[in-house]
Parts: sequence; C-alpha cells; structure tokens
Amino acid sequence: MVRGLYTSASGALVAQSQVDAIANNLANVNTGGFRQTLLQVQSAPTLGIYRIQTDPGKTATNPLPGVPVTQFVGQLGTGSQVYDTPNDFRSGALQTTGNPLDLAITGNHAAFFTIQTPNGIRYTRNGEFVLDGGGVLRTQDGNAVMGTNGAPIQLQSGDFAVGHDGTITQNGISVGQLQLTQFSNLVNLRPEGANNFVPSGNAGAGPATNVSVQQGFLEKSNSNVVRSMVDLITAERWFDANEKSIKAQDDATQYAISQVAKTP
Repeated sequence: MVRGLYTSASGALVAQSQVDAIANNLANVNTGGFRQTLLQVQSAPTLGIYRIQTDPGKTATNPLPGVPVTQFVGQLGTGSQVYDTPNDFRSGALQTTGNPLDLAITGNHAAFFTIQTPNGIRYTRNGEFVLDGGGVLRTQDGNAVMGTNGAPIQLQSGDFAVGHDGTITQNGISVGQLQLTQFSNLVNLRPEGANNFVPSGNAGAGPATNVSVQQGFLEKSNSNVVRSMVDLITAERWFDANEKSIKAQDDATQYAISQVAKTP
C-alpha cells in the first residue's frame, strides 16, 4: 500500500513537469524562432515481489526445517519518470515585417544563425536583429551575428540587401555572408536560455545546405496554442487522478492503523 503512494506520487510529479513545459511553450508563443519543449516519459524501474515464509517447516521442496522459503510473485511497477525534455525543431510560420534587419531561415529546419555570446558561440533561429552604433549586426540581447569569415557582420550606413544564401551586399558590393550552421543530430542541441542553443555531445555541426534566407520576415514560434491548451487540460487531469489515488491509499492506510488494529 505504501509503495502505491510512491507510484502515484511519481505520476503526479511527471504531470507537474508536463504543466511546466506547456507553460513555458505558451509564454513564448510570440517569441521569434522559439522551439517548443516536449516531454518524454518512461516507466520507472520495476521491483520484484517475493513471498517470504520465515518458518516453513519441513516440506518436499525444503527438507530442512527453519530455512526461509522465498517464492517469486511477480513484478511491481513503481510509476513513471521524466526521461528527457527535447525540443521540437519543426519550422514555424513566417511573418512579414518589412524591416530589412529581420531575417528568417527557410528550407532547412536544422539550420541556425551563428552568434557570439559572452559564453562562446551559440545558435539561434530568432532573426530579429539590430545594428549597434558601430554598424555591427546583433541580436536583441546584444550578441554579435557571425559571418563566414569568423568575424561579426559589420555594415556601413545605408541600405543593404541579404541574398537567399546569406550574402549581404551594399551598393552592389558584397560586404559579408551570414554563417549558417546546421546540425545532423538535433537531439544533442540543447536550449541554453534567451532562445539560444548550444551543442552537447556529437551534434554534427556543419555549414547549412538547402537553406534560404528571407529578408523582411521573421520566423514565428512553432508552439501551437490550441494544442498546448489541450495538453494542459490533460496534464491537469493526470495530476488530479494521481492526487485522488494518493488520498485513497492514505485513507486506507489510516483506516488500517486506527480500526483494523483494534479488531480483537
């Protein structure tokens, strides 16, 4: 009975983790290039159940009296647990802004803009860029957008155009090219916060192919509000079911302690 309390509690904790993930997705529904978080759940380790008879007496299978007999009954599940919280890297819809500093990547959901942060090179799908006073192309957080030459993209004053391959031209002259990086193993690309990603393990980074940069567009979050609300209701009902199970087992335990023990 007590084991059942732990099983129900583990299910409630998983449901709470699901609510947290969905809440984060809903909070970033208007964040450019945001990749929604998923929740992978697995069964917790099972336990073997044995019937132990400490004073079996002499039997045909146990000729020595006083030797405990252990009989395997079966397996007991111990609930569920969170296995991983990967991101959904499917592309989001495009939004027209008309701002030449807004860029979106299309054609390859595994391609990212390369940026320089205080913690090193990171990757993002959010192309809502700005120019600082020195003409350096930066993210909203102030991180420099990197070019294929390994240096930040720097522009002169005046109009500029961004080609589909990321080449930036001003007055008909190429002034740089965006460094677009793709990953062959997105499972090892982990979120770091501020809509940035960092490789973890063998993510398989390389130059992006089959990619097209759209100027004057932003990629919206791939979080689906309707789907998230449905999942939120499911997670809440999941939590409530486990909560009721905990209460039922607690009441049964209390009854056993207070009433059954009094039975002559």
